[in-house]
Amino acid sequence: MIQRKRLIRPRKLLIPILGILALSLSCSDKKQTNEDLQQAFELHEKAIKIRQMAQDQMDQLQANKDSLFVEAYAKDLRSLSSSLEAWDGQVVEVPGFEEEHDHSDHDHSDHDHHHHGEQQELTPKQHLEVQQHLLDEIQAIAEKINTINEQT
Repeated sequence: MIQRKRLIRPRKLLIPILGILALSLSCSDKKQTNEDLQQAFELHEKAIKIRQMAQDQMDQLQANKDSLFVEAYAKDLRSLSSSLEAWDGQVVEVPGFEEEHDHSDHDHSDHDHHHHGEQQELTPKQHLEVQQHLLDEIQAIAEKINTINEQT
């Protein structure tokens, strides 16, 4: 009797190959997800720091009692203050980094200008885009505040 060598049928290999492929794809997706969320968190932290510096400058400007300054910039300061409040309402935390967020760099006693919007169901890529948009917005507001500050 001749023994036949058993050949592995391609069909039997298909399931393990698909499993390995799915596992490797999910690992690469997780890596990209983690990178996107890490970048989003870094942008978030940068935006929060800029927000605090902008508030510090606004506090100084609003404390200016020079009547010519008040007359010239009161409307602009009210508008910028409203812009800061609107920005605060848009802030979204980056999932997985809420506990790592450091609030020690600004005072919560009198007023907390850093409010976190409701957590939205966003992809990591969308979180990155949102944080970039928020950073761009706060930089523009801070630039306007800085321009007024330089004129005092």
